[in-house]
Amino acid sequence: MQARHTGRKYGSCRHLAAKRPCRVARYGALALLCGLVAGCAIGQAAHNPLTQRFVWYRFLNGDDIRENCYEGGLWRYRLVYNGRYQEQLRRYEVIADGAGGAYLVSRVQGSAHLVSVTLNDVMAPWRWRRAEARLNAEAVAELEAALERSGFFAPPAEGLRLPSAGFYWLAVGCRDGTVHLNAWRYPSARFAALAFPDFLFARDGTGVDVNPPREIDATELTFKRPLTVAQEQQSYFWLTVGEDGLKGF
Repeated sequence: MQARHTGRKYGSCRHLAAKRPCRVARYGALALLCGLVAGCAIGQAAHNPLTQRFVWYRFLNGDDIRENCYEGGLWRYRLVYNGRYQEQLRRYEVIADGAGGAYLVSRVQGSAHLVSVTLNDVMAPWRWRRAEARLNAEAVAELEAALERSGFFAPPAEGLRLPSAGFYWLAVGCRDGTVHLNAWRYPSARFAALAFPDFLFARDGTGVDVNPPREIDATELTFKRPLTVAQEQQSYFWLTVGEDGLKGF
């Protein structure tokens, strides 16, 4: 698959700096994303606590998956559990190995604990815990059956709103050249009927307990702007599921 060319060439941040410095005043928060401007992958930026917020919408929407989804390519699924954004995020990437099996990468990010800051790694409180596992063909078939029962391959729940302060699952993937995206918000019958979380949790080697879903007071979900400093720090936002992906942030 050939990349599209827009006619504009971008080099590395070092190359840009040599000809025209990245100016914070001009680019604002995007200065933190110089690596992204240079073409770094969305997935890599989502791993970095410094850049995560800036690409989270694109990551959940699977923009990087969409750009590389074509007939005959390797299938891939991304499943994200929002256990209240400010409390816990769990991410599962399942990527075909080309031989009938797949690689499963589990990541977990919890509330930051500043006591874990060290001189060697000041970002340690915000870093993702990571674990890998291999899935054989039987396990892949089990996962895909669970996704089917959960309604992942059905038309998306158009209009469903997903609050960062709530609990929900969002899944996006590419199979046979087709992109699928769906979401399930707690509490709902659809969420209760999910079949794939148990499969993932059973193979999650991060050692971090799941933050179970619970009822959240409506006042926490209906915040109004301007947000308080505390809300800004906790990254309050809404997502909306559209016909062909996310359509609101």
